[in-house]
Amino acid sequence: MPNRVLTTRRGATSVSTLLLGAVIVGCTALVANRALAEKDTGNLSVDHGVVAGTDTAPSTAPTVRQAFGTATVRDLAGKTVPLAPARQPTIVMINSRTCPWCKKALRDIGQLAAGRPLPRLTLLTLEGADAGVPMVNGEQITGARLVGPSDDAERERLTARFRGTPTFIAVDRNGRILQTMPGYPIYEEMKRWHAVMAGEAAAP
Repeated sequence: MPNRVLTTRRGATSVSTLLLGAVIVGCTALVANRALAEKDTGNLSVDHGVVAGTDTAPSTAPTVRQAFGTATVRDLAGKTVPLAPARQPTIVMINSRTCPWCKKALRDIGQLAAGRPLPRLTLLTLEGADAGVPMVNGEQITGARLVGPSDDAERERLTARFRGTPTFIAVDRNGRILQTMPGYPIYEEMKRWHAVMAGEAAAP
């Protein structure tokens, strides 16, 4: 295909040159967004001075808004709701329907729950709250809050912030991050996180 040329007051510019410039601008914006996300979430896994045996994080720990870039999500009814309920510990699991390790983690959670409800589990599915329904139903998980990003732009931001799924985040009753666990944990570790999901503990 011949290279078309556009003529402007400053001279001739090829279409391919314009397209290349647009690609460079787009890539630069993507890199900038990812860098900003990494800056915001880079300290989530470090020690924030949480004292062993305590169930609340210090004031230096990130808030939900700082950790996720948002404090609200959409539920199954399409309503805007808080990502983490106020005044109670919560485990947020960042989930994707295309993630095999998410399915394995949910299988373990379902086995540990053994039919008991998990009122302090918030399943944040990147494809939307509806996408989480068959995943929890398949493992007979009940009582969990199913939520998703508020819109496509929020989905892209969350995907950039959390580059792997599943990611588990423990939020204390004050809305601060107690602990972050990226990836699929071993079964013994999952037991501690499940205790929070079931309301039997306030911290993993």
